[in-house]
Amino acid sequence: CHLLLEIFSRAGLPPEIDSARLKRFILAVREHMYDNPYHNWTHVFDVTQTTYAFARRAGTLARISEWDRFALLAAALCHDLEHPGVSSPFIAKAGAVFSGAFKDVLLEKHHALRAFEVMVDRDVGLLEGLSTAQYYNFRKTVTDCIL
Repeated sequence: CHLLLEIFSRAGLPPEIDSARLKRFILAVREHMYDNPYHNWTHVFDVTQTTYAFARRAGTLARISEWDRFALLAAALCHDLEHPGVSSPFIAKAGAVFSGAFKDVLLEKHHALRAFEVMVDRDVGLLEGLSTAQYYNFRKTVTDCIL
């Protein structure tokens, strides 16, 4: 959690996002990750750190807004949220076995949907205080990055 807080901090957080809420968000994402051989917390950390490193090295972080930087890293953190360890085609073929477990057969849509359910959870409150326009702009950017 501390290394991810450092990554988000170095990227430059929007002033509306305080570190306590960010920490609650990171810990909540970790709690929602399944213990799969590949799509697990280690993978999520690796993808988030790699996204940060590539975006920094390429100069992307310097060229985009702090909200877009935050959206990019939040998407990296949530890109496999609650991944069951099987592919979308497998889930589609399995049908009823997974029917209640995922809100959409396409895993990426599930990851994006669950990311925002975690963000707005009252125990996390990551996006408290955002205007409606800020929220929907941020949501679109994160969802686009995950998809």
